[in-house]
Amino acid sequence: MDYSKYFLIVKTKAFIPIALAFLGIAAHAEDSKQPNGSSSLQTTTTARIRMFGQNGASAVLFRDSACVKSFWSSEGEKVSGGLGNAFSSFAGTVSNTSLGIPETDTTRNLDQKNGLLSKAYYREYEIPAGKPTSMRMGFRDVSSFYVSNGIRYESVSPSCSGAITFTPEAGKDYEAGFAWEGRVCTLSVNQVLVKDDKTELVPVTISVAPDC
Repeated sequence: MDYSKYFLIVKTKAFIPIALAFLGIAAHAEDSKQPNGSSSLQTTTTARIRMFGQNGASAVLFRDSACVKSFWSSEGEKVSGGLGNAFSSFAGTVSNTSLGIPETDTTRNLDQKNGLLSKAYYREYEIPAGKPTSMRMGFRDVSSFYVSNGIRYESVSPSCSGAITFTPEAGKDYEAGFAWEGRVCTLSVNQVLVKDDKTELVPVTISVAPDC
């Protein structure tokens, strides 16, 4: 089975200290926007997506768009990397924002992704169904992301970035994030399914999102 359509593969990049990563974010980023609404109900024209963030990681959501802007652009919604979220993650005071997407192994074990001065969190958003949704994601010096075959490598500081797009279906829930195999980073989107009281993550087809 060809899994290439489900993942964007990105080679690791240069390493930088976490303190510099935080200062770089704090110096340039703007306050991130919060998800609109708090209802767990969905309409026949919307879907929901969960994205993750922490200090040292960036994530920007572009609803109803098949392309992405630069991270420093004012367009898009900064899930992670905005000044407010970066400081809250740095201080450990950041909290999750949920619209009712079922828990997954990722959210249940979110504390395992916490790094030095970098608390992990998630945000959930309502997105239009039947129209493309795009994301620009990346991280630097979040060594807790670097896990291969169940082994965490604390002595390395990988970085990874990319942009992906997909078309969500009405009434469905999704989760976007990173995965590792050795030193290869993948960006992916999974549908969140609940079967027999168990939550499953099923990969969905994605494409590389070009710059707008």
